Amino acid sequence: MEEEIKVLILEDVPLDAELIERELRKEGFDFTSHRVEREDEYVREVEEWQPHIILADHSLPQFDGVSALHIAQEKSSHTPFIFVSGKIGEEFAVEMLKKGATDYVLKHNLSKLGYAVRRALTEAQEHLERKIAQEALLESEKKYRALFEKTKNPILVFTEDGTFTDFNQAALDFLETEPIKLLKHKIHHFLSPESDPVDMKDWSTGRIVELPLNINDELKILELTITPVELGESNIIFGTGRDLTKQKRMENALKESEEKYRLLVENQTDMVVKFDPEGEVLFASPSYCEVLGRTEESILGSNFLPLVHQEDQKKTHRALEKLHRPPYVVFLEHRLLTMNGWRWIAWADKAIMDENGKLEAFVGVGRDITERKLAEDRIMRSLKEKELLLREIHHRVKNNLQIISTLLSLQSSQIEDQEVIDLYRESQNRILSIALIHENLYHSEDLTNINFANYVQNLIDDLFHSYGVDPDKIQINMQIKDVKIGIETAIPGGLIINELISNTLKHAFPQGEGEIYLELSKKDDDKYLLIVRDNGNPFPHEFKFDDTDTLGMKLISSLVNQLDGNITLDKDNKEFKIEFEELKYKERI
Repeated sequence: MEEEIKVLILEDVPLDAELIERELRKEGFDFTSHRVEREDEYVREVEEWQPHIILADHSLPQFDGVSALHIAQEKSSHTPFIFVSGKIGEEFAVEMLKKGATDYVLKHNLSKLGYAVRRALTEAQEHLERKIAQEALLESEKKYRALFEKTKNPILVFTEDGTFTDFNQAALDFLETEPIKLLKHKIHHFLSPESDPVDMKDWSTGRIVELPLNINDELKILELTITPVELGESNIIFGTGRDLTKQKRMENALKESEEKYRLLVENQTDMVVKFDPEGEVLFASPSYCEVLGRTEESILGSNFLPLVHQEDQKKTHRALEKLHRPPYVVFLEHRLLTMNGWRWIAWADKAIMDENGKLEAFVGVGRDITERKLAEDRIMRSLKEKELLLREIHHRVKNNLQIISTLLSLQSSQIEDQEVIDLYRESQNRILSIALIHENLYHSEDLTNINFANYVQNLIDDLFHSYGVDPDKIQINMQIKDVKIGIETAIPGGLIINELISNTLKHAFPQGEGEIYLELSKKDDDKYLLIVRDNGNPFPHEFKFDDTDTLGMKLISSLVNQLDGNITLDKDNKEFKIEFEELKYKERI
C-alpha cells in the first residue's frame, strides 16, 4: 500500500475538486486533500500543512494559478505543482513548464491525472534523494578537506614517480617551502645525501617508512604511512606523515644519557641495585658486587633477602611493602651478609612504574655505614653510662638533702621553743621541695624536664603531712595540665609554691577547714602563669606584700626575680598571680 499523500487543491468549483479526488481514488492513491480558493488560505496551507503535491486551476475569481506557482516555488520549492484547468492553452502550458510547473492536465481529460501525479511524486522523491545525496557529498568533501587542511600531521599526495600533486599546510610547514615550489619537486629532492635511495615500487603495496629529509640544511625525520590509491588507469600514493625529529633527538639524547648513567653507576662508590618485587636482583653495580665480595654473574638472578640479618628481616619486608604505596620511596638500614661478614647498609629505595602505572621493579642506592654504626653503638653505650651516672647523682643529691632534713628534724627535737621549731620545719620543707625535684628526675625517662603536676602533688602531700593537715577538711583544687619544665625553673618554682602553701596552712585556716586553689598554665607567649588562692581568713588590714620583713615573703620575691617574673596580690580574693618565663640552662664552669 502506498504511503498516504497530502494533496492541496486550488479550485473555486467544489464539483471540479470532487472530480479530481474521484480520479485519484480510482487510480489507487491513498490521500488526504484540502481545497482552497483564496490566496491567504493557500499560503497558510503551504506553510503549515506542507502538502506533498499541489493541483491548481489556472484562473480563480480571487486568485490565479500563476501566482500560486510563484508562492509554491518560494515557500516549498521541492513540492510538485500541476495545473488542472479547462482553459489552458498549449503555449501557456509550455511557458508554465519553463517557469517551474511540473505538468498540466486538462479538466476534460482527467484520465491522465493519475499518471501525471504519480510521475510528479516519483520525480520529486528522486530529486529530493539526489539533493540529499549531493548535500551529503558536499558535507563529506567539506569534512575531508577540513581534515586534510587542519590536521597537524603532514599529508602528502604524489604520483608513482614521487612527484607531488597535493599536500596540506602541515606538510608545507614541515618541508619549509611554498606550494608552487613543492609542485616542481619530487620526494627524492628532499632526501638526505647520506640516506638510502628510495625505490617507489616498494611503496605500491603500502608500508610505513622513515625518511631522513634535508630541510634547509637541517636534518628532519618524517615517518610516512603509505597508502596506494587506484584512480582509473593510474595510481596515486597517499602519505600520512608524523614528525619524528624531536623523538629521534630525544632517543639519541636518551642513549647518550644512558651511557653517561652507565659510566656513573659503574664508577661511583655507592651501591646501585635493581630488583623485582620478589627480591630477585636484576642489576648490580660493580660497587655492590665489591661489597658483597661476589661476581656480577653470581648475583644477577639471585634473591638478596636471604642475605639480610634475621633481626632485620621484618623491617626489610615492611619497607618493601611501603614501596607498593605512594610516595613509592623508603629509607632502610639493615645488615647484609658479605664475604667479609655482616655489614650495615643504608638504602634509599624507589619503585619504578611502567607507562600504565603498574609496579615494575625497585631501584636501591646503598652505602656501607658499618663504621658509622659501630661509632653510634659506642656513643650510645657512653650515653647510657652518662645517664646512669646522672641518675645516680640525682639520687645521691636527694639522699644528701634528706639527710640534712633529718639532721634538722633531730636538732629541732631538742628545742622547746615553738617558734624555733617552726623555723626548723620550714627549712626542712624547703629542703624537701628541692629533694623532690631530684627524686622526680631520678625516676623520670627525661632527665632534662620534670612533670610538674606530679611534682606539685607530691610536694603538697608532704606539706600536708608536715603540718598535720587533714586532707578531708582542707582540700586542694589543683589545675596543672601536662606541663614539663627544666630543673633550672623547677627548683625556684617549687620553692615559691612551698612558701605560698605553707603560709596558707599556717595562717589561713585556724578552724582546720577550707579550700586551696592552685593553677599553673602556659600562655601563648611561652610564659607561665601560677595562681594560688584560698578561702581562709583574710589578710590583716596592715599586711603589705611588698613591705614585710618575713623570711617567706622575702624568699618569694627573690625567687620571682630569679625567674624574671612578676607577682601581684589581690588582697580581697587572697589571690597571688605570678607570671614567669622558663629559665634556659646556663653552662657552669
